[in-house]
Amino acid sequence: MFEPTILAALVSTGLLLKYWRQVKDQQIVLGFLLFAVTTGMFTQYWGITGLHLFTGGVVIWPVLVLLLGDRFPWPLAYPLTFIGTLIPDLYGAGMAADWSNGWFFGAGGAGFRDGIFLVPLETLIAAAVLNQFGIFMRKRGYFSRRVRVDEDVYPVDRDRRAR
Repeated sequence: MFEPTILAALVSTGLLLKYWRQVKDQQIVLGFLLFAVTTGMFTQYWGITGLHLFTGGVVIWPVLVLLLGDRFPWPLAYPLTFIGTLIPDLYGAGMAADWSNGWFFGAGGAGFRDGIFLVPLETLIAAAVLNQFGIFMRKRGYFSRRVRVDEDVYPVDRDRRAR
């Protein structure tokens, strides 16, 4: 059952090697990755169906793709979500084994239905959709750092009501 985890790790490694140099704000991205890992570690719990955790990367990476545009390549949402899910998953498995000679459940034990495989895919799809939406909105002047607005958005002498 480790095949999906190994497949996701290989895909993540390839995407990181290809796109990491294109990130303009690497320190910000690493800070959000640390936040996603920390959130996952503090929200995890063991239930009857296994380990459950909140993966902050599902929200963080698509929103960064939307807001940063070409400063953050959207394919990086996959490996960053994978890392943000893998570390808490390994930590939770270690806690279940009590870091001793107990049974180690492993990461990705549910195979292709495991969150370590599905959550990065869902995040990648959301990032791709929000990337296209961001391109659409930037053409209209939204989310762009390059647009200079010299006058007030609502000048005093202009009526603010819709026409």
